[in-house]
Amino acid sequence: MDSEPTTNHLSAFDLDILREAFRKSVREQNIPTSRWVEHARLFIKEMSDDEPGEELIRIIIQP
Repeated sequence: MDSEPTTNHLSAFDLDILREAFRKSVREQNIPTSRWVEHARLFIKEMSDDEPGEELIRIIIQP
């Protein structure tokens, strides 16, 4: 069974909270857009102790 966090395990509310926390982190650390994927991967891993799936990363970094 795949243990990667996906959107199937998170509510829309949880995704919105995670997305806003990610954006706040990006602003506070002045992370350029070119590093958002890497930062999202590390950010989600730190929050969940799991490797995030590509779909979750895509959703978190979308404008």
